Amino acid sequence: MTRTLRSSVGTAVRDTVPFLAITAIWIVVMSAVYGLFLLAKPPGVTYTAAIHASVFVPPLFGFSAHLVRELLRTE
Repeated sequence: MTRTLRSSVGTAVRDTVPFLAITAIWIVVMSAVYGLFLLAKPPGVTYTAAIHASVFVPPLFGFSAHLVRELLRTE
């Protein structure tokens, strides 16, 4: 049975919107944690770029995992 384009688009949107909402909330929370991290940093201490990047790497894995899931999904 073939699905119509409208049905396929509707399914894609229904599957994507919750992921985007959760991702947006996660980015806001992680930005707040990063802000607290910067405010609590002792004076005279410098962190490498890897420390700063580690705050934003988990959402990147989330984006990548969802993309792979969508690419591999068969219907």
